[in-house]
Amino acid sequence: ATWDRAWRAAEIPAANGHGNARSVARFYAALACDGELDGVRLVSPATLDQAGAVQCAGVDAVLGVYVQWGLGLIVNGSPGIYGPNPKSLGHSGYGGSFGFADREARLSMGYVMNRMGANLAGDPRSVTLISAVYDALAAHGSGVR
Repeated sequence: ATWDRAWRAAEIPAANGHGNARSVARFYAALACDGELDGVRLVSPATLDQAGAVQCAGVDAVLGVYVQWGLGLIVNGSPGIYGPNPKSLGHSGYGGSFGFADREARLSMGYVMNRMGANLAGDPRSVTLISAVYDALAAHGSGVR
């Protein structure tokens, strides 16, 4: 079961990442800030450019929806689930969780829920949250949207 220590200790790519909303947003903050966080370079902008280059696109056999994959991350595309920037990078989790980075807006978001939903991607709660954040940025004259 997913709450067992053995599950949490296993390394299962794209299946058992663990974190709270703050840690997910912080991970993506490094990506949103061109690979630097708190004055520490974690990854180069060139590497982020490579990660954000679409490697394959089509209906994902697991998710059942059209996805553009970069290197381990979903490339937002247009229209995208991670805001208005087609180059935003992120990943959604089963049940409604998500994290993403928008390098253009220098924005990161992380969302984890305490109640599972049935969606693998594009959960209505996620869509509403992301839309509200970009609406707030636009309303405050950030130039986003």
